[in-house]
Amino acid sequence: MRLGRNVTTALIIAAVVIVWLATGKQEVGYKASAADTSQKTAQVQTPGKNAKGKEQSNSDEQAQKGPFKVRAQKMTAVPHAAEIVIHGRTQAVRAVSVKSETSGTVAKVDVEKGTLVKAGDIICELQPDARLAQVAQAQAAMKQAQLEYQASSKLADKGYRSPTDVAASKAKLDSAAAGVRAAEIELERTKLRAPFDGVVDDRMVEVGDFMQPGGACARVVDLDPILVVGQVSERDVDQLNIGEPGHAKLMDGSDHEGKVRFVARSADQATRTFRIELELPNGDGAVRDGETADIRVPVKAVMAQRLSPAILGLDDKGVLGVRIVDATNVVRFFPVTVIADAGDGVWVSGLPEQATVITVGQEYVVPGQKVEVALEGDGAKS
Repeated sequence: MRLGRNVTTALIIAAVVIVWLATGKQEVGYKASAADTSQKTAQVQTPGKNAKGKEQSNSDEQAQKGPFKVRAQKMTAVPHAAEIVIHGRTQAVRAVSVKSETSGTVAKVDVEKGTLVKAGDIICELQPDARLAQVAQAQAAMKQAQLEYQASSKLADKGYRSPTDVAASKAKLDSAAAGVRAAEIELERTKLRAPFDGVVDDRMVEVGDFMQPGGACARVVDLDPILVVGQVSERDVDQLNIGEPGHAKLMDGSDHEGKVRFVARSADQATRTFRIELELPNGDGAVRDGETADIRVPVKAVMAQRLSPAILGLDDKGVLGVRIVDATNVVRFFPVTVIADAGDGVWVSGLPEQATVITVGQEYVVPGQKVEVALEGDGAKS
C-alpha cells in the first residue's frame, strides 16, 4: 500500500514536470525566439537609420557652428610702375681671338692675362727671318727703277726717248714700289696687335712656339660698354623698345643703369623667346664677362596691390590667383599677374580696385562658399 502511494506521488510529479515542459518552457522559448528575431530585425534596420541620423546630427551641428571663419584684409589698388624682369648674363660687347696671318716662330710675348691693351698694342711677335732681307731687296729694286725713270724722263725731254719708253720706266717704278709695300706688309704681319681697346682674357702661345696662318695668339675682350643679354617672352616683347632705360642687378647685389640696345625681331625656334641686350657703361671694368644678372626694364604703370606670397593660390586649372570675399561674404577667386617682387611681398594686378583679400584660411574655402569674416586691423566681423 505504501509502495502504491509512492508510485502515485512519482506519477503526479512526472505529470507536473511534463505539463511544465509542454507549456511554460515551450512558451518561453517561443517568446525568446520572437524577441531575438525582433532584435535581429532591428539590428539589420538600425545601421541605415543610425547613419542617416548621424548625418542629420552633423548637419545640425554644422548649422549650429555657422559659416567657416576666415581672416581678411581690405586692400586698395595703387598705381605701380611695373617692370619686366628678365634673367640673363653679362657679355663682352666684343671678343676677338688675335690670329696670325703668316707663319713663324714666336719671338716675344708682350702681355699677360688680364693686361689692359690699347688698339694697336703689340701682343705677340714672330721671328722676321728672311722678311727683312726681302724688304731690303724690294727697296733696292725700287731705287733702281726710280733712277731709270728719272733718266728716261730727261732723255725724253731732249727728244732721245719716246713717250712709250718713259711710260714703261714709270710702270717698272710703280711695280717696284708695290713690291716694297708687299714686303713691308709681310714683315708687319710678324707683329700681332690688339684690334681695339680691351683686356687680354687669354694667351695661347709661349716664346718658341711655331705659329701657322690662322693660329691664335691671344683673346682680347672689350668690356666697355658691357652687355647684359637675356631672352624675353612673347607676352612681354612688345613692351620693350630700343633706347629705353633699364638696369641690371648682379649676384653681388650691385645695380647698374643702362639702356636697351637691341630687341630681336625673330624668335628663338626652340624656346619661342626673343633676345634682348641691355648696354651698361663699364669704364672701370667692374662688371665681368659671363656674370649672372637680372635685367629690369620699367613699363607703363598699372593698378596693383602688394600681397604676401603666402596669400597666392591656384585654382582647379592651375591658374595663379587670390581668394577674396564680396559684399555678401561669399568667396570669389580672381586670377592675378605678378608684376614685381617687393622683397617682403609681391605686386599683383588683376584684383578689383577695392578688394577684401582672405589672409588666413584661404586654403580651406572654395569659390561660392559663404564665410564669416574677421577683418584684420580692427577686429571687426562682417
